Amino acid sequence: MRKDFIAQHFNTEHKPAFVEYGYGQVEPNHLSAQRTGQTYAQLPANKDIKVLQQGQFVKYDYAREEVNFGGDTSDGLPAAPGEWMLVFNEIKLYRDNQMDCEFAMIRDNYQARIYSPYDYARSEDDKQALHYNGGPDVVVKPAVYEKATAFETDKTYYTLADDEYTEATGVTSDNFNEGTYYLKTADEVSYSVDDVTAPVDPYEIDYTEDPFHFLGRYWAKKMPEGTTMVPRVFKTNIGDIYTTNTIDEDVLGVGDTLGVGADQANKPGILVVDKKADGTAGAKAARIGANDTMRWQVVRVYTMPDNQRGVKIMRIA
Repeated sequence: MRKDFIAQHFNTEHKPAFVEYGYGQVEPNHLSAQRTGQTYAQLPANKDIKVLQQGQFVKYDYAREEVNFGGDTSDGLPAAPGEWMLVFNEIKLYRDNQMDCEFAMIRDNYQARIYSPYDYARSEDDKQALHYNGGPDVVVKPAVYEKATAFETDKTYYTLADDEYTEATGVTSDNFNEGTYYLKTADEVSYSVDDVTAPVDPYEIDYTEDPFHFLGRYWAKKMPEGTTMVPRVFKTNIGDIYTTNTIDEDVLGVGDTLGVGADQANKPGILVVDKKADGTAGAKAARIGANDTMRWQVVRVYTMPDNQRGVKIMRIA
C-alpha cells in the first residue's frame, strides 16, 4: 500500500510519535499570521538542521542571521530571544499522486547559494570621474627615479619595494650597494583641482555638489557557510487554531496542554505534553524550556486530511 511505502522511505529518523507515516503536517484552521502578515521567510536555517517538518517550531534568530532551535551561545551572543515560530512552508511535491505527508524541508534537497543580490558588509568601490567640487591633486607626470651607481655625499637615496619608492636613511659609503638605491632625477608634476560647485541647496531634493562621483561594482551576499534552505515561519497568537500531528506523544486527549520541546538531543521544536487534562505532568514535560510560557491546548482529537490521526489545538498562552 502507498502508506507502507511512505512509512518505509520517509521520515524514518525524525518522526514525531503521533505521526503514523511520513512527515508531520499542518492544516490551518485559524492562523492569525495569514491576516496580520506576521510571516517570516528571510533567514536561512542553521547548517546543522537536516529536516524541518510542517508544525515544527523554531527560533527566528536575527542576531545570528539564521533560524535555529535556540542558538549556540559559544559565539558570545545570548540564546535566541522571542517565542517559538511555527514552521509552515508551501508544500512542493512534483510527482503525481504524492501525498502531503511526503513533504518536509530537507537540507539535502536545497542548494541555495546566494542570499541577497547586495551584501551590505562589502561596500562598493568609490569611483570619481571629475572633481567638480575640488579633490586630490591631479598628477600630470610622476616623479622619475634612476639607479644610483656610486655613492655621492649630500644626496637623498630611495629604496624600491612593491612599486613604491621610500626615502632611505643612514646610507654611507660603507653600506652603499650598487643597484640597491635610487636617486630622484625629476619631481612629480601635478596641479590642484578647484571647487567650482555651488553650496548645498536645501530646496533641491536631488541636488548634489559632487555630480561626477558614483559607486562602482557591488557584491552579492552569499548564504552562510553550510546553509542551503530558507524556511517560512509564522508568528502565532493566543486564539490561533490549527490541526496537526507534529507532536511527539503516543496518546493525546482533549484538555491536554502542550509546549515546545527545546531539548536539542530529543526532537527539538516538536510539541510535547506539558500537563494532561487531569493536571498531572506529561512524561516529556522536562523537554520544554524553563522560561517558555507558550502553551497549546488539545481541543479535539481528530484526523488529518489523509485520515492519519491528528488533533486540533488552540493557543491558550
